[in-house]
Amino acid sequence: MESLDLKTEQIATYIIRVLELYYQQGVTTTWRDIFTFLRIPEAAWIDEPDIDEKIIVNSEAELAIMKAMISSRFATKH
Repeated sequence: MESLDLKTEQIATYIIRVLELYYQQGVTTTWRDIFTFLRIPEAAWIDEPDIDEKIIVNSEAELAIMKAMISSRFATKH
């Protein structure tokens, strides 16, 4: 797998940090909320099929899975 460019790596890191914060606070969220909070331009995510589905993380194990999923998602070349 190729390494991520700096901007892509930063975006993945910020998304992970927001998810960690929501998990610590016991709050559910959506991808739309996260992308809006991080001020990622709407054009980059508006066509995502699961944009408004609740993201529920109930344990450290689930958080680790989400982190791996995000890292994998942003490592994929489009």
